Amino acid sequence: MVKGYAELVGVVLVVSGLLGFINNPIVGPGPNGDGTGVILAANTIHNTVHLAMGALALYIAYGLSSSAQANGVIGFGVLHVIILVLLLISPTLFGLFGNIPANIGDHVLHVVLGVVSVAVGYMARGSSATAYTR
Repeated sequence: MVKGYAELVGVVLVVSGLLGFINNPIVGPGPNGDGTGVILAANTIHNTVHLAMGALALYIAYGLSSSAQANGVIGFGVLHVIILVLLLISPTLFGLFGNIPANIGDHVLHVVLGVVSVAVGYMARGSSATAYTR
């Protein structure tokens, strides 16, 4: 269960990171270049962060085994909760995202990734379903 979850999250984050570099209504700077008009507001740095987070999730899925995967997914969730708090304090992540502040879509994404990742990791700790081999 935890491996499949990490695979899914990793692929989705990598795809969203790549999609952010193409003009589209889902993720990117938006038609005005200010983050409006898209579901997930993102600039080049934010897209690169999505790619890195996707790579991290894929590493958890394929580079770790059994209990290490569960702990990795829990850590991944905690990291997203920390990111959420930082973005609530500073929607531009203290200027890193330039003129494209995080929007409600970003906040929902971080809440879901944080809560679901921690829950999946803890459920996997008490389950024999984490006995994957590399």
